[in-house]
Amino acid sequence: DAVLKIVDPAKPGQVDLNDVRIVKKLGGTVDDTQLVDGLVFAQQKVARAAGGPLRVSNAKIGLIQFCLSPPKTQMENNIQVKDYQSMDRLLREERLIIAKMVKQIAATGCNVLLIQKSILRDATTDLSLDMLAKAKILIVKDIERDDIEFISRTIGAEPVASL
Repeated sequence: DAVLKIVDPAKPGQVDLNDVRIVKKLGGTVDDTQLVDGLVFAQQKVARAAGGPLRVSNAKIGLIQFCLSPPKTQMENNIQVKDYQSMDRLLREERLIIAKMVKQIAATGCNVLLIQKSILRDATTDLSLDMLAKAKILIVKDIERDDIEFISRTIGAEPVASL
């Protein structure tokens, strides 16, 4: 059935089996198998901690490949904070950077955001998750790099590498 769903009527003899993904779950039997027309995220987690939406109808999906966090210093550099005013200024700047990113994402009309997993650090911060939740954007984070091409082909969206 899955192969018949993806057959192009113009070219019935050519089928790309890379368009079919089999997701295995522990504890089930062959009788529990079902065909899903769409995407199934088996390992990724919808960010629930921030209190954002858990279900969206008429989804406008965004696929990003960058971190929703303030920029970090180079490996050799350090920031020294000597007083509370400097710390407040630093935190305020981080908040403004994240708020600007969230506003740009929300301005696109996106209400579901798929975030690629980062190798070097967390792809999201608690502050960015909170701001996205306030913007009523559902977040699916930690999508593997290998799955990005399949997801972009399936939903018909180009992954965005930067804002």
